[in-house]
Amino acid sequence: MWMEELPNGKYKYFERFIDPYTEKKKRVSVTLNSKSNQAVIQANKILQNKIDVKIEHKEKKKVTLKELHNEWWKQYEKSVKKSSAIATKKVSNKILSSIETDALISNIDVKFIQSYINSLDYSIEYIKKFKSYFNMIFKYAEQMEYINNNPVSNVKIVQRDGTDTNLDEKYLTREEIGKLLSVYKGSFQSIRMGLLIEFMYLTGLRVGEATALTVQDYNKNKKSIAIKGTLDYSSGYKHAIKTTAKTEKSNRNIFLSNRCVEILDDIISNNQLKFNGYCSESFIFIGKTGKPLQANAINTSMKYMNEKLGKEKINKPLHSHVLRHSHISLLSELNIPIKAIMERVGHVDEKTTLRIYTHVTEKQNSEISNKLNDVKL
Repeated sequence: MWMEELPNGKYKYFERFIDPYTEKKKRVSVTLNSKSNQAVIQANKILQNKIDVKIEHKEKKKVTLKELHNEWWKQYEKSVKKSSAIATKKVSNKILSSIETDALISNIDVKFIQSYINSLDYSIEYIKKFKSYFNMIFKYAEQMEYINNNPVSNVKIVQRDGTDTNLDEKYLTREEIGKLLSVYKGSFQSIRMGLLIEFMYLTGLRVGEATALTVQDYNKNKKSIAIKGTLDYSSGYKHAIKTTAKTEKSNRNIFLSNRCVEILDDIISNNQLKFNGYCSESFIFIGKTGKPLQANAINTSMKYMNEKLGKEKINKPLHSHVLRHSHISLLSELNIPIKAIMERVGHVDEKTTLRIYTHVTEKQNSEISNKLNDVKL
């Protein structure tokens, strides 16, 4: 550090440092009123702080996994919906409570993350959420230049025997849907839930999209419905609000079959008679309390009704999302082009659609071959 006396009687202190970006020599300065020993000490501290600020970015490469998470979270939480933040927080909490959070991110490699992923005893779909979390924070680290390469890029999810390999379990056939709906139609108290399940099967809507539909979203003349958002239950069931759609592609208009029109007309008419103040802004698929039906209630209902089938019960995992896959399967059977299916269900990534579409069409081709084998000339 050196000092120069200025014409106005003050003193300017200088210090040189190496710029971490250009690797060239640069200098910082500060002007004080004195050249006493105390002023020299003060100038030295101020100049060092200025240098630290300028090279802080490079030094932050030594951050720990926990520090990286905390820094990334401040940005992520503001960029997503509250419900998405809550879902991610659940995954991140599990990870941070079961991994070495003091590990320096510059030392974390593919093996470190791969070993952790391999140790998880969850479903493949749930494990994908863990990998997605790692990918997000290390992409951020790469973006901030804390690391040169994202180690998650080469991490693989190992397919377990018998896990997530049977695509037939991902959707219900028309016969299975028919059996399930027959139970609902035979129970007066569950008819409303049954109508929602049938509507979701015939439209491919996500459960949040279906329960977020309002009367004004329905255009009876054009026989169409506008999907403009999804329900957010993060503040509790009684305070569910309609928020923006999952993705931009999720905002769409779809045409309805005659049966879907019948379902909507029946439910809206019933709601108008049953609930005072029911209007164009009111939700369509509501329960006895007038509040939108919940995904958990739908899942519980499907499993309960399936048990009523007894020996005829469907031996597949039953939940609201299986109805969406079942709709893709139905359209595939009807030979609807895959692009049209994707637009209808609001898929950005064709992977899920393509897997079901290919599986169904290959199955059809196999059935054709089997039937031809029975032909005797």
